[in-house]
Amino acid sequence: MAPKPRPQDADREEERAERHRLDQLDAKIRELRPKRHALIQEVLKLSDEQRDMFNRRAPQQARLEELNDAHRKLGRDLGHIRSELDQARRVRDERLATVRELRAAMPKSARSAVDQLKKEMNKLELQQQTRAVPLDEENALIDRMRQLRKEIAVADSEAAEVARRGETLRAAEVAFESARADVDRLRKALDDQRAARDQAMETLKGELVAAGQGMARLREMSQARGMVRRQLDEIDRTLRGMEREFDELRRQYRARRGEARRVVVEHNRSARRAVSDPSEMDRAVDDRMEQLLKEGKIRLT
Repeated sequence: MAPKPRPQDADREEERAERHRLDQLDAKIRELRPKRHALIQEVLKLSDEQRDMFNRRAPQQARLEELNDAHRKLGRDLGHIRSELDQARRVRDERLATVRELRAAMPKSARSAVDQLKKEMNKLELQQQTRAVPLDEENALIDRMRQLRKEIAVADSEAAEVARRGETLRAAEVAFESARADVDRLRKALDDQRAARDQAMETLKGELVAAGQGMARLREMSQARGMVRRQLDEIDRTLRGMEREFDELRRQYRARRGEARRVVVEHNRSARRAVSDPSEMDRAVDDRMEQLLKEGKIRLT
């Protein structure tokens, strides 16, 4: 048994459904294309901003390297100054110990004045020359004068030694004061260098924070660009699917319309031939009736 042909109303319903779907697809495509264009512009804008930020990183990186080199140089100089200060402190302590040793080694007799012995000697010599005294007193006077001469000679010798040691002590004290001045100078230089290094570190930290914020901003922009790019890819996939479906439906619709037009043209051509030839008209009517019967569009009762 031959399959029953589809009714004409079903074909028209399918044609209307295809036309409705084409209109829906066309409206959706028209709606998505401006969104796609806006997303493309947003991607381009974010890309330009990322490029500008990346280009600004080169001078910033050079600045960071410059600050880091300066900070490291200050650290090395600080180490040199600290070494010099330690050496200067050792020299100062050694010279202080020398001064203390020289002060402790000064002769105790040097602390008594020689002038008193000489005054007493002069007084006794004057008495011997100007006064007549008994023999025992004169002998005692002479003994005392001999004793004073010996003490004066010893005192003079000790005074020379004290003077020599005093010169040595004064030279040691001058050297100690110079070493102490070097220690004070290096301590101040150490404090200034430490302050300069700390300031350089603060400046470097500020630049690093700014660079970190720039990198964070760059990552945020990259994430935003990735999000927009994913939205754009999703719209592209949707558009491609809709355009493929639209093109397929349009080809089917045009093919159906072309077939209908061909049938109408052929029917009109046959009708025109039938008008001029009655036998041709009968044959055309029979053929059309047979075709309509096959298509199920008419039924004989």
